[in-house]
Amino acid sequence: MSPTTSTAKAPVTRRGVTEQAALAAIESGTRVLRLPTIRDRFEEIAAAAQREQLSYLGFLAELVMAECDDRDKRRAARRIHDAGFPRAMLETCG
Repeated sequence: MSPTTSTAKAPVTRRGVTEQAALAAIESGTRVLRLPTIRDRFEEIAAAAQREQLSYLGFLAELVMAECDDRDKRRAARRIHDAGFPRAMLETCG
């Protein structure tokens, strides 16, 4: 190794994964990591990203933003439910 080369190892990538194996890995990984929106919408978002010719980072940003937006909505709904507002009050506000 020459003095100018880095001793840091490059990240290991998994090449040659079939589409079926990739889908299974995404399904499994999103369950383990508890990312329900990504699990439910990644194919739809991937198709849109391909149509719009987004970069990998753009695609990833779309996935992450979708997960965050959905979590915000679920959190707000959970807080309203947990607050125990009277049903009549909720109906007049909506």
